[in-house]
Amino acid sequence: MKALALVLLLLCSPALAATPRNALLDVSADVLEPGESQIDLFFGQLAFGVLPRVQLSSQIAPYLLTLINLSAKVQVLDRPELRVSVEGGAYWLAIGRLVDANVLSIPVAVRGTVPLSDNLNLHLGAGYHRFAFDFEGTATDSNALHVETTLARHDSRGAFLLTAKAPLLNIQHARSQSGIDNRPLEGTLALDGISSWSVMLARDHLFGKTGHVRFGIGYRHRPGILLVESIGPVVVNFNLYWR
Repeated sequence: MKALALVLLLLCSPALAATPRNALLDVSADVLEPGESQIDLFFGQLAFGVLPRVQLSSQIAPYLLTLINLSAKVQVLDRPELRVSVEGGAYWLAIGRLVDANVLSIPVAVRGTVPLSDNLNLHLGAGYHRFAFDFEGTATDSNALHVETTLARHDSRGAFLLTAKAPLLNIQHARSQSGIDNRPLEGTLALDGISSWSVMLARDHLFGKTGHVRFGIGYRHRPGILLVESIGPVVVNFNLYWR
């Protein structure tokens, strides 16, 4: 109860100074300024501003050296009452060619930021994800759509984040060669996954001049087989990044 009271006190306390607009790139519609960069230690991602309202990013972690990827984020609207951006990219696992496998991922996202006050922002987002996998005559691809919303309260040392996510639709198509008569077997499955929602409370804390540390805890509702709740509903988040 004391910990909960402390969190509520921090959320309701007056802000001393707002966090920079582009501090929360993963949830907001903001982009880096030209010449500005950000490195994400946990996910090994490097992002940099190349043109006004245009940002590029790529994974550079050692364990992902064989993952060829690039994404771009473009801010299409920048008004005091609303900011909107569109982000898209492609991820291809190059090492898969050594075993005759193809792995391709194409995520697309639209984000909007609505300032509610000087220190309170509402971030809305919708995402589409195409995933394709092909190996030895067996192929599968999926098309998924999800929505998310984040309420961010800024203060002099960072921001508190309350995020809710929900998948809307997941369409999966599979194709395989029959082991009996070598005929192709195909099927499509459409899943309504709205019941798999999640919610998380996180703190994005500033340290030094450009450092950020983020930690959060949440709950993910994932219904299991025969209405039995799946194992591991608790979600934990931790990350470090520098501007």
